[in-house]
Amino acid sequence: MRILLSIEYDGKNYHGWQEQDNPNTIQGKIQEAIFNFSQEKIKLSVAGRTDSGVHATGQIAHFDTSASRAINTWITGLNSLLPDDICINNVKVVSDEFHARFSALSRTYRYILYNNKIKPCLNKDKVSWYYLSELNEVNMQHSANKLIGTKDFSCFRSANCQSNSPIRKINDIIITRKNDYLYIDINANSFLHNMVRNLVGTLVLIGSGEKDINWIDDLLASKGRIRAGKKFPASGLYLINVEYNPKFNIDIKINYPKYH
Repeated sequence: MRILLSIEYDGKNYHGWQEQDNPNTIQGKIQEAIFNFSQEKIKLSVAGRTDSGVHATGQIAHFDTSASRAINTWITGLNSLLPDDICINNVKVVSDEFHARFSALSRTYRYILYNNKIKPCLNKDKVSWYYLSELNEVNMQHSANKLIGTKDFSCFRSANCQSNSPIRKINDIIITRKNDYLYIDINANSFLHNMVRNLVGTLVLIGSGEKDINWIDDLLASKGRIRAGKKFPASGLYLINVEYNPKFNIDIKINYPKYH
C-alpha cells in the first residue's frame, strides 16, 4: 500500500531534506525510523525538498510498503523513533496514483521577519532578524502584487538552480504584520531554488524605502539575479501547506507558525 506522511520539523540542525552523503538529513532520519519500525528499506518521495535550516509544518511525503502494520500505529511508532525536532502529524493510506511531488497543485511557504532593533532570543533560529529600519508592509504588499501570475522569475533564481525553466506561477502573496513580526505567505505552483528567500530580500529593499514600490517591474524585466535583493536566512522560512486535487481526499490541517 501507499502511505502518506504529513511532517513537521525544525530544520536548524539538518542539512536539508534530501538524503545525501552527510547522514544528517530529514529524509535520512525518517527513512531510518521507517526501517526500524517496519523492517523495510523504503525511499520517501516528497512534495518539496527544503534546504539546510528551513523548517516545515506541512511537508508531505509518501512511500510504498508491504509491512503488516495497523495504520494508526505508524504515527506513534515512527514518532517514538524520531528525534524531538521531527514529528509525523498525520498518516493516511492513499491511492497508487498519488505522488507527493507530481500530484501537488501548489505549495505555500511562510517567511517570518522579526522587525525590531533588539535581536530575537528564544526564537532566533525560527525567524529572520531585520533591524536597520521599520519596514513598510503596505508598500511591500503593493510590489508583491506585481509578482502574481505566470512570469519569468530569473531575478530570484539561485545560480545552483537545476530547473529547466525560470517560469513559475505565483498564485498569491499575502503580507501581514503582528506587532514586530512580518509574515510573508507565498503560494505558487512550484518554486525555483532559493526563490522565496531571494524574493523576501527584494521586498525588504522596498519596505525599507531603499527602492521604489514600482522598481519590481524593472527588476522582473531585467531577469538579472544580481540586481535583486540578497538571499535572506533559512531560519525564517517554513513550508506550511501543499495543495492536491480534491479527488485524492488529502484533508490535512494547516499549522501556521506564529511568533507574536
